[in-house]
Amino acid sequence: MQRPDAIIDDVAAATWQAYNAMETTKRRHFALLEMLDTKRRETGCEPSDEETRQLAWLLADHDAQVHRFTAASGELKAADAAAHRALFDYIGQLSRLEADVAVADKLGSNGAPHAH
Repeated sequence: MQRPDAIIDDVAAATWQAYNAMETTKRRHFALLEMLDTKRRETGCEPSDEETRQLAWLLADHDAQVHRFTAASGELKAADAAAHRALFDYIGQLSRLEADVAVADKLGSNGAPHAH
């Protein structure tokens, strides 16, 4: 994997920042969603009104970041198609790396599934 430092620190900086913000808000939303799902499965309790509001706020935050990233990505593509391709190649590599790490974490170092 190669990090495209020159474009991330220059022409693609806004798009890269928007992507990272989008990823952060996605993780926050999914973390609360997972916690509430676990609570429901283990206790049979539905989310409280406050938890439901928090989940909605996190989803709204994520939606806003998706729109920001989409706009920044379009602007980058119009301004510098090669930088856009390089950034998205890098993002794709990161996604594959994260997927590989998730699989390895589930399997553990000996190839056997973790008991979570």
